[in-house]
Amino acid sequence: MTPIPLAEKTQLPTARDFYASDELFLNDEEKMVRDSARQFVKTELLGRIRAWDEGSLAPYAKGEDLTRDIARKIASSLSLFGATLPDLGKYVGESDFIPMSPAAYGAAMREIEYADTAVRSLASVQSSLGMFAIYSFGSEEQKKKWLPSLYRAEKLVCFGLTEAQGGSDPANMQTRAEKTSGGWILNGGKVWITNGFADVAVVWAKTDEGIRGFLVEKGTPGFSTRHEVKWAMRAGTASSLSFTNCKIPADNLLPKTVAKPGQDLKCFLNCLSEARYSIVWGAVGAARACVEEAVRFSQERILFGEPLAAKQAIQSKLVWSLNETENANLVAIQLARLKAAGKLHYAHISLAKYNNVDKAISVAQRCVDMLPADVFTFEAYDSGRHLRNMQIVKKYEGAHEIHALVVGRAITGVSAF
Repeated sequence: MTPIPLAEKTQLPTARDFYASDELFLNDEEKMVRDSARQFVKTELLGRIRAWDEGSLAPYAKGEDLTRDIARKIASSLSLFGATLPDLGKYVGESDFIPMSPAAYGAAMREIEYADTAVRSLASVQSSLGMFAIYSFGSEEQKKKWLPSLYRAEKLVCFGLTEAQGGSDPANMQTRAEKTSGGWILNGGKVWITNGFADVAVVWAKTDEGIRGFLVEKGTPGFSTRHEVKWAMRAGTASSLSFTNCKIPADNLLPKTVAKPGQDLKCFLNCLSEARYSIVWGAVGAARACVEEAVRFSQERILFGEPLAAKQAIQSKLVWSLNETENANLVAIQLARLKAAGKLHYAHISLAKYNNVDKAISVAQRCVDMLPADVFTFEAYDSGRHLRNMQIVKKYEGAHEIHALVVGRAITGVSAF
């Protein structure tokens, strides 16, 4: 047998997937999901995202219209929402449901965040927070009512947990639900809620017996929202939710959130673990977009008679950024392996978010440093937007410092909370 020359077996590595991890790790079905997500991003997002981030929403009248339309397109093109939930086909129709492995789902989230964090966040909230909560803790009636329309993005769901007085200490929440003869009376508020205009909100509140989850439908008397103006994740909508003597039916309690004090925290923490898994993959996509943009610019920009890429300082920054991005991708892949094997612990996810988001910020910053001054405008480059967006991701769904404490407790057995 004649050995194949080395040059015919290998390919020159590129800035996207330098180690060819997808080729070696993803199976054919998972690659199809990745490619579909990549094509969706190219067709629906990349040409418009800078304008949306600036606030030019055309052809949409308002941010809610933009989010709802993109969600419907994600559902119809990618069948992404709830795709990792076992037996979801029982509720949405077996012929319609396309299950995904953790790796396929993660790769799709990575490709979506290559375009923008806000779009990945809307997908993650719909799927990993809202649908996961209803699927995991809801009654059969609740699942049948909501899961089909959420799967197809005919309706949207938001997740109301964070409160102004201490998002990192959810046990200190002030929102309360008082039991009455006909149901529950809800009072309190939630902040920084992605897609707060949604058709139904999964709201966590204290009761006399512990923290419980409730479904609060849009338009319920006493339930109001206020949209926030923010300087990052501008292509999405974040809102404050307010509940003033908001009466909800007894049937809107998520029955499987009924647990003993101390155990009740696990319900919403399980939801957060699902969403944080998406973040780990998404951060790779954001970092990758910045690296590729900086590489292209360095090749095209002529400075003192030669390409900027010919400068040693530039190549050093590019290689550092590539290295951290590829390492983060390997972390995401390992999480997918653990998840598929049923061995994924929340501390694994905490360390992965701690690493991947922080490294994505550092990568984005270095890429911004390599780009010209108009990187700080809305229309010229993407790296500045990714840098802004990832700063929020470092704080939400578990602040960077809190994830360090989670991992510290796991390896020492001692809590520093």
